[in-house]
Amino acid sequence: MSTTSNPVPVGKENSILTVLSVSEVAEYLGVGKNRVYELLNTGKLNGFRMGSTWKISRMALENYILNASKL
Repeated sequence: MSTTSNPVPVGKENSILTVLSVSEVAEYLGVGKNRVYELLNTGKLNGFRMGSTWKISRMALENYILNASKL
């Protein structure tokens, strides 16, 4: 997995089935992990838990970006 400029795995950039970690979302948005946890815990960003680990779908991240930018 490449994390240089886009944390999404190569070849899955446009797949709604792509699942990202909190670290990958934080890097993509340019914020800290605590901010991503805050977004998840308040329901502003949709995600799901696998054990104690949060996972965020690419579609949920795109929806958050669209809603946050009022597009």
